[in-house]
Amino acid sequence: MANNDVEKRLWEAADQLRANSKLKAFEYSMPVLGLIFLRYADSRFTAMQRLLQAERAKADGSEP
Repeated sequence: MANNDVEKRLWEAADQLRANSKLKAFEYSMPVLGLIFLRYADSRFTAMQRLLQAERAKADGSEP
């Protein structure tokens, strides 16, 4: 999944949270921080996946 797709989905989830939840403004922190963490984790995973694929291709003697 591309980073732009993840970012779009996270923004949509945040919009739904604001619109459809009965949370007060100060109660948003935990769900929002969770979404921020998921975005960070996805970004780190994608970067590491690319690095490992490149290293594997180099070890196999081919390009990715």
